[in-house]
Amino acid sequence: MKRFAILLLVLAFFGCGGFGAEKRYKQFAEEMLHRRYDAAAAMCEGLSASDLAQAGTQEHIGAGPQMFQTIFPSRFQIDSTEKNGDDVILHSVQTVLFNPPGVESAMRPAMYATMKQTTTLRKSGGEWKVVRFENAFEKMDSVTAGR
Repeated sequence: MKRFAILLLVLAFFGCGGFGAEKRYKQFAEEMLHRRYDAAAAMCEGLSASDLAQAGTQEHIGAGPQMFQTIFPSRFQIDSTEKNGDDVILHSVQTVLFNPPGVESAMRPAMYATMKQTTTLRKSGGEWKVVRFENAFEKMDSVTAGR
């Protein structure tokens, strides 16, 4: 029982802040992928919708937005989490799953692209806000070839 209580305290001290930040990052990254920059900006502090459009995910992949006919929910891998004062910095990979024009399938994606992202979040007004976002294209391939 004592070990369980200690584990809960450790999780509360170190983990819970990161879990909220990770959830916010994933929500934010999905809004960015779908080019809903106003919704993404509402999750930010100090970043406008036009700032976010410049860092846009679709704009950095291959031929750009015209490449996406269907977008599926992303997969996320958090490579590392850092704390820097009040900030939480996530180093992650967003795997964007999609079908290009001419590929019809609502069941599974034909292609994927990976984006390396660094996101800085800060708790403000009781919720996590994105204060910095770096988004870099890593690679793209067919799902069968690369996964």
